[in-house]
Amino acid sequence: MDEWIAGFEARKHTLLLNTAKTVSSAERKADPYGNSAMAALLLGLDEDMCNSVLCHVAEWFDHSHPTGRSHDGECDFAAMKLCRAFHLFRNGSLLSRHTLQRIKRFFLTQDFKSKYDSENHHLLFRTSRYLMSSVWLDSSFEAYGRAGQELAAADANWLDAYIRFRARRGWGEFDSSCYIVPDLECLFGLYDYAPSPKLRRLAEMMITVLLADMAVDSLEGMYCGPHGRIYEAHALDHRNEPSFPLQYLYFGDVPQDWLGDRGTLVDALVSDYRPPDILLRIATRRRKPYENLERKHLHNTSDVLPSQPFAGSIRKYTYWTPHYVLGCVQRQDPYPADCPGRWYSHHEQHEWDLTIAGHPRTRIFTHHPGKKGNEHGYWTGDLSCGCGYFLQHRNILLALYDIPPGEPYQYIHAYVPREAFDGILERDGLLVLRKNKVLVGLRLLGGYTWTTSGPYRDKEVISHGPRNGVICEVGLLSDYGSPEALADEMAANETSFDDKVMVLCYRSHRTGELRLNTRGLREVNGQELDLEYPTYSCPYLHSDWDSGVIDLKHGGNHARLDFRETCDDSVALKVAGLGCEQGAPADADKPRR
Repeated sequence: MDEWIAGFEARKHTLLLNTAKTVSSAERKADPYGNSAMAALLLGLDEDMCNSVLCHVAEWFDHSHPTGRSHDGECDFAAMKLCRAFHLFRNGSLLSRHTLQRIKRFFLTQDFKSKYDSENHHLLFRTSRYLMSSVWLDSSFEAYGRAGQELAAADANWLDAYIRFRARRGWGEFDSSCYIVPDLECLFGLYDYAPSPKLRRLAEMMITVLLADMAVDSLEGMYCGPHGRIYEAHALDHRNEPSFPLQYLYFGDVPQDWLGDRGTLVDALVSDYRPPDILLRIATRRRKPYENLERKHLHNTSDVLPSQPFAGSIRKYTYWTPHYVLGCVQRQDPYPADCPGRWYSHHEQHEWDLTIAGHPRTRIFTHHPGKKGNEHGYWTGDLSCGCGYFLQHRNILLALYDIPPGEPYQYIHAYVPREAFDGILERDGLLVLRKNKVLVGLRLLGGYTWTTSGPYRDKEVISHGPRNGVICEVGLLSDYGSPEALADEMAANETSFDDKVMVLCYRSHRTGELRLNTRGLREVNGQELDLEYPTYSCPYLHSDWDSGVIDLKHGGNHARLDFRETCDDSVALKVAGLGCEQGAPADADKPRR
């Protein structure tokens, strides 16, 4: 642990310097919420400039949005950063009296609840309001017509129920490489500043769960497999994932030259949270391949904390190896017909992904391009369409696409960046790609053409037709012998695709027979898959669905995180064999910074 602490402090300083570089009063959109300004203040850089930036954030509703959007979209992002700035600097001299007054004015007079209903927005709003109303208990929060004491009690109850619910059924924005950042931002805030020891304990446990959930799907700091909500930049290059520098910070398994000048969430750099030893072991000491089965609650924007949650969920499957990671959404339940939030299905969702060690762009996935805009982008999401169906068993993945006639793009495409691979063999409609020790066979059943111009030149292959299928097989070069041998083997494997009834069957002599259709059939070797997955299930992380009890394991070490309503909040949870406790902070009653 001492070695980790030394490395952590060095990485933290690197990230603090990187984060502080983007602060500028002239370019507000480079630091719209004051994250970089706080990093610069901590380094003693240009206090006047930093105060000016944070004052500008506190005057959020008094000027135009940094990128021209409406005021009431990201006002909760601004609120959470102002909350951190206030608590971090209020007892020192780095924030001017004027800045502190502007922050107080923001919270006591403005409505900082976002107009957006996705789960990260609700969490940002409730956390920032709870932490600030706990400071000004006797003051009136004009926008809500209530005193701080009343708001703090209501928000504490909401946060308690919300964190416990997410522990039981997972996060709707599941494994999001970008929205994990505001989630952690809120949890760090609660861990560092919540007056309630119970909320601090819940926040600490949930931070550990989120980091463990990320770690078991990651390779060299790259967050692999499918994701709920990402953007194009994240889909095309792992280095652009906001989770990437956080993995560098906590786990140190990111190549230094990949990090570049990336900064990160200042809250992580100043928080008192430290990962327990068992989490560090899980993140950095996995050597053997394993399957990871997960189940996530459907993201429902009309009812973020359901009082009567519906049964629907996403089943996610990931096959992890030290050389590559392949994962997909095995099944996604339909939303109930009477659910107002069902329009949100597949929003910015990354349905399957293959990532190979050695390069942050060495990845492959197929996708149906969506309508222009952020809701269903050219490389991410399937909003309003939901035309993809997936089946994976270890190193083989099948996909079917049934594109409705009204969709503007009557084709699918694959991300295949030529420059990231060591070699590409093309034979009879099959792509065989090589990277280091790994070979990948990719067949698009509608055929393919390379994109030869524009931003996706030599990165995209397109397969035309509204009804299409995909076969991806991946393994080690030592298993197949050569790219040519893999091509021969896949050509010899029996493949059948009926585009009338949309059934795809692939019989591999190594893995067996996989059969998929668009009506719910998912068979492996003649057996229907049991998709009643637990919340988490892999050698390192397990939780029965809806139980609220999450076990972390590594070797003979074990930690149990208990989020149940009935658990005894006065009892810290033991991390067996490590001589430490997981649960309530050991110094839970110390004054919070």
